[in-house]
Amino acid sequence: MLISAPAGFGKTSVLAALAQLRLGAGGAVAWLSIDPEDNEPSRFFQHLIETLGRFLPGLGKEALAYLQNTMRVPVASVMESLLVDLAEVEQPLLLVLDDLHLIQDAELLGALNRLVKFAPHGFVLAVGSRSQPALHLATLRAKGMLVEISEQELRLSPAETHEYLIHRGLQLDSTAFTELYRHTEGWMVGVHLASLWLRHQPQACPPMGDMGSDQSAVGDYLLASVFEQLPTDKQEQLLALSVAQRLSGNLANSLTGCKNGQQLLEELEAMQLFLLPMDRERQWYRFHNLFAEFLRARLKSRDPERFKQLNFNASLWFTNHHMQNLAIEHASLAEDPEMLAALVDGCGLELINRGQLHLIYRWRQQVPDEIVERFPILLLVDVWTRAAELGLTEANRILDELMTRWEDSATAAQHSEKLLAALTIKAVIALQKDDLQTCANLARRVEVQLGQHPAFLEVAILIVAALASVMLSQPEQARHLLALAQQRNHFLEGRYLDMQLANIEILLCLEQGQIKQAELLFGQLRARIIPWFAEKSRALALPTITEALIAYRQGRTEGLEERLRWALATVDVINPIDLYAQGMLCMAHVQRMRGAPKEALGTLLLMQGLAAREQAWRFYAQAVGDEIALILQEPATDRLKRAEQRFKAVDWAGLAGHYPYMRFNPVLWVQSLTCIRLHQARGHYSEALHEITRLRSLLLDDWHGQQRLRLDLLAALSYQRLGYKERAQSLLVQCLIDAEREGVRSLFVEEGQAIRLFLQQLEAAERQPALQGFIQALLVAWPGQCESRACELSEEGLTEREREVICLAAQGLSNDQIGQRLLLALGTVKWHLHNIYEKLKVRNRTQAIRRAHEMRLLES
Repeated sequence: MLISAPAGFGKTSVLAALAQLRLGAGGAVAWLSIDPEDNEPSRFFQHLIETLGRFLPGLGKEALAYLQNTMRVPVASVMESLLVDLAEVEQPLLLVLDDLHLIQDAELLGALNRLVKFAPHGFVLAVGSRSQPALHLATLRAKGMLVEISEQELRLSPAETHEYLIHRGLQLDSTAFTELYRHTEGWMVGVHLASLWLRHQPQACPPMGDMGSDQSAVGDYLLASVFEQLPTDKQEQLLALSVAQRLSGNLANSLTGCKNGQQLLEELEAMQLFLLPMDRERQWYRFHNLFAEFLRARLKSRDPERFKQLNFNASLWFTNHHMQNLAIEHASLAEDPEMLAALVDGCGLELINRGQLHLIYRWRQQVPDEIVERFPILLLVDVWTRAAELGLTEANRILDELMTRWEDSATAAQHSEKLLAALTIKAVIALQKDDLQTCANLARRVEVQLGQHPAFLEVAILIVAALASVMLSQPEQARHLLALAQQRNHFLEGRYLDMQLANIEILLCLEQGQIKQAELLFGQLRARIIPWFAEKSRALALPTITEALIAYRQGRTEGLEERLRWALATVDVINPIDLYAQGMLCMAHVQRMRGAPKEALGTLLLMQGLAAREQAWRFYAQAVGDEIALILQEPATDRLKRAEQRFKAVDWAGLAGHYPYMRFNPVLWVQSLTCIRLHQARGHYSEALHEITRLRSLLLDDWHGQQRLRLDLLAALSYQRLGYKERAQSLLVQCLIDAEREGVRSLFVEEGQAIRLFLQQLEAAERQPALQGFIQALLVAWPGQCESRACELSEEGLTEREREVICLAAQGLSNDQIGQRLLLALGTVKWHLHNIYEKLKVRNRTQAIRRAHEMRLLES
């Protein structure tokens, strides 16, 4: 139900009458009066859940957990959780949202659309708004799901206006009544103001020409007239009370200086001066928006200093009663930057934990820099803002200055909460700058005092350090830090840190070569945590890259490039460069697999530029190594020469010198791997084997699973080319067994056509069905195979019967079994197979089945 009309048409009164009817019929009613601050998702949902919980205890408890410990409120997920809870409510429910025009946030409006679309039977959303809200109103009208009441229906008719005036004890002659109705046009507030005004007029037919001709002018005239008719003390009390968004008796005492605040509020309500109770017990009141706006404007224009002082008093009162957001808003209106800074600094960590960093940033803009210098949270907001804009060097410099200052003032034994917040931000920036050693050092500082600080900050810094340990090839340390983070995470209700913990555990498995385990863990992450976040939430950028790494290694590339593009474009300072680099390199490999080497080269060059700019030289080296591998796989005759020139253009020793602290130097790995590929391209297979042996000795135990498999594959190729066929085939079979166990396919494709030809030879000789099937799947995945094979098929193609024969052969049936199944003689089956071999240009059944897979002839 949409009640849409300008201010003063009685929207709230209609909603109240509807609520009374629903309550009388035994239904449940939840009422939320929206204020301007509710345009922020976290505030809106907190107030909505509190409202629903008042009438339906327990409802929204799970949704409330979504708002904890997250950098950005997952609006869609919160609404989904509320819908699940609402589906369990048996009695009819009316949810009233008054003043919905104050909600402009696109995500919130989208969530309300979803609420209407999927709400359970018996649910009604009743909305009061000054304008048509951006909901799917046309769709709702078409489906008969919308009742609309506009200002035309809300206008009082002449008869209703006459009846109302009589009820107020006013008798007007026809001329005066006609004049009044002409000016007010049935506008409820205007009629009510006119009745208040007329009570104090000495003439029976007072002149009304001064009112003006439009509704705004009439309202301003009547508001001013009614206000000026009040006693001076009442005027002053109304002006003082008007600054507060909500009023209680005690707050009224503080603002007016009187001692009977509750009595004053009840008296103003009885005078019908637009003071509305906000609860049944009448503990809280608010002025009608129209009257409040008039009073505040008059107070500010008449006495701006008093306006500021009253807001200062209101801020003190809300502070003492632990209503921090209202206290801060009034400090802002009081234009007292010192008080504003102190209040924000006092509750800043709590606001950050609630995902309301943007509120702190908005308030910080009202505080001069010289005052900000004395308040740590505001300084950290400045640092985070610079970091979010990727001004990491400047952000780091400010952090170092702050930490030096705070450490000098802090006790040697224990860091303050604000210092820990600074350490956490520094660790995040260090991770983004690929400064892994700093991450590890900062974690050690926090680990010795675990449990003495807010859990959110402790878990955050432990997660950063765990990810750094994964990159440093320190699995034991990574697991240790993850275990500590999981222990502290039990004290938190949010899902954001949960997701990061799970993501790092998956990356740990990937680095160890445990692809199936990584896939299993990601499936659990997808089912348990990811649904809590909106589909395009920034928080999902890292899991999207992680999922892509798993899918690519298993050869599942469909839709992968599009998902990677979104994740890589979702820039956020909390996303470490390590995962960005892996995601970008993965995208280059996907582009290569779909037969787009120029696009792949462009991505690799972009990666080199990013890595050089951030001085992340291990990723620069990796991108160069992939570039050289790409050149070596080109058909051009000068490919070897160009690859060697690119290799010699890199200062490998200089790049490797940046990583003396790493147990396994990533630059030296890329250099040696590229040397092996260049040796093989030159035909120097003995030198390649020597380099493989040397490089294998550097690999760490229980780590580098994929690297070890790659070296074995390259060794098998070298042995084959040197004539050691039995040894080569045995090593290749072992590689295939290890790869099949983990579902790894991409590694074979990355090594190019030489491996493909080797696999084709093994396929013809292999007798193990499982291994043969895996080889066939690998060959099908090779770039461009489907297209090239389709071109080779003769014009007439396979007949329907030939398709049936090859499909049954692919299922493992013998010629006799195929004949029995199709009611064909054995000779006829052989004749069909002979025709199939001819058309597919193959020599035997095994090759025919593989070719049919490649050409998608076996698909129904």
